[in-house]
Amino acid sequence: MKKASAPRRPRGPRVQLMVILGALVAISLSLLWLQIVRGPELAAQGRLVRTYSVNIPAERGSIVDANGAVLAESIATYHIAVNQKHIANARVCENPEADDEDERDCSSVGPAAAAKKLAPILEMDPVELGGLMVGDSTYQYLKKNVSPQVWRQVRALDIFGLEWEAASKRSYPNGSIAAPVLGTLDAEGKGVAGLEATQDEVLAGEDGEESYEIGTTGEVIPGGREVIANSRDGSTVHTTLRLDLQYAIEQTLNAAVERHAADWGAVVVQEISTGKILAMADSGNHEIDHNPQTVRAVQYAVEPGSVGKILTVASALETGAVTPLTPITVPDEYVTEDGQHFLDSHGHPTYVRTVTGVLAESSNTGTVQIGQKIKDQDRYDLFRRVGLGSLTGIPLPGESAGLLATPEEWDGRQKYTTMFGQGYSVTQLQQAGMLSVIGNGGVYQPPRLIEGWTKPDGRYEPAPPAQPVQAISKEVSQTLLTMMESITADSEGTGTSYAVEGYRVASKTGTAELFEGATVIGTGATIAGIIPADNPTAAISVLLYRPRKGSYAAASAGPLFHDVALHTVHHLGIAPSAEKAKLFPTQP
Repeated sequence: MKKASAPRRPRGPRVQLMVILGALVAISLSLLWLQIVRGPELAAQGRLVRTYSVNIPAERGSIVDANGAVLAESIATYHIAVNQKHIANARVCENPEADDEDERDCSSVGPAAAAKKLAPILEMDPVELGGLMVGDSTYQYLKKNVSPQVWRQVRALDIFGLEWEAASKRSYPNGSIAAPVLGTLDAEGKGVAGLEATQDEVLAGEDGEESYEIGTTGEVIPGGREVIANSRDGSTVHTTLRLDLQYAIEQTLNAAVERHAADWGAVVVQEISTGKILAMADSGNHEIDHNPQTVRAVQYAVEPGSVGKILTVASALETGAVTPLTPITVPDEYVTEDGQHFLDSHGHPTYVRTVTGVLAESSNTGTVQIGQKIKDQDRYDLFRRVGLGSLTGIPLPGESAGLLATPEEWDGRQKYTTMFGQGYSVTQLQQAGMLSVIGNGGVYQPPRLIEGWTKPDGRYEPAPPAQPVQAISKEVSQTLLTMMESITADSEGTGTSYAVEGYRVASKTGTAELFEGATVIGTGATIAGIIPADNPTAAISVLLYRPRKGSYAAASAGPLFHDVALHTVHHLGIAPSAEKAKLFPTQP
């Protein structure tokens, strides 16, 4: 007889339990994998998707004059923007600062109501402004570079959806004064002309970076802001310019250009002992915008005309070929042995003058005879030693080195025209430097426009010193200085009309013909000089290009030089000359 078997337990619940346990283990392992193993990676990816990085703009450094007066600076501004999604349903209060809810009256809603309140503050058309608020953008600019005062009014409206960001705007508080020298920025804020360009790296500083975590509707997640790198502001550039002197000279120059119907004019005032540029003026400047302006005193080169006779006489003195008293027979027409004809500016009977007299009366025929006493190479070498034919290194873009061919390249006539300032060209900056050599004991001092830089941490870094060059001997420079005084102090000199009362002046007039092809289209009227001659402080070079009224330098550039010289001595506080000049005789 069989025993009865025990009843079997149903297997279903056990299998189900095992399946559930297996699923829980799988889920746990998946969570472990996602949260522990891949958690940081996935979190980083999530942050990356919702993170918005922006620059923290560095504040651009200022440009100041020799006394610290601001020539260019960056001022704090704000860009006003809107989150179009938020503004769509934003409440707009009539009196947002009121404490009582009824007084606040926040019944108006949406872009039209917001535009109505915001338009008077931003000085925009409400309809145009309302159009900018409609759409799906989470960040739409409404107006850029508003003042902090305007920003505070916008913020006080307390409208959800209006946003702003700090920015800065370049400001030139003196309008058009020294505009070409200061230069300009492009639309991206990068320097493209003048000092703004050459000093761009030190002025710009370095931007920082900041990141935001953005929610699904464009809002900044609280606690999701992180500064990745702090910004470093730009340095202050200290120039050698004197704002007050620059202003006075620009007014005088513009008046002279208009009075003499010239195309344009340029003036340079240089401190003789240091090479510092105290003023560099162009006519017709406009207020600074994104369009570069030309620094004509640096970028344009013209023939110096009779100012160049100074170098012929200097070379002859340096080589011992003449003295200030060497007699020269001066006809009104002179023919060289190789058949080149030269005329003086006006007809006159043949007479005898000393070398000083030839220079004072600006005789072409007499100067050619002086130049024939010396080698062409000696004259050329002197040209180069005083800075002609070379870049000065002034920190401004587009500088011209002028035009100066070598003696081997001179043709039969150019050999002689270079003796009286034609056949080569110079900038007004080079011409002022040339005069500074004569006033500085024969030492050429490269021009300086930048004194130094103040770093963001307050440290001052002076500009590297320039390397001076002994261009002519001290004795020759002093002799030439005295000879040049006859031009304004001797009754036969070409510069008596622009003598400066109370001050001894050593100068030279220059009138060069301007050609278009073979046609004379006018003159370049220039005067270069030193004031005071008994205590050389400032070298001045002025130019009027194509004056229609007063084509000769004494008639047009003369009054300009006189006024610039007066401004210079007054603004620099230069004392009048204590003694009258002891001139060399102009006649044997």
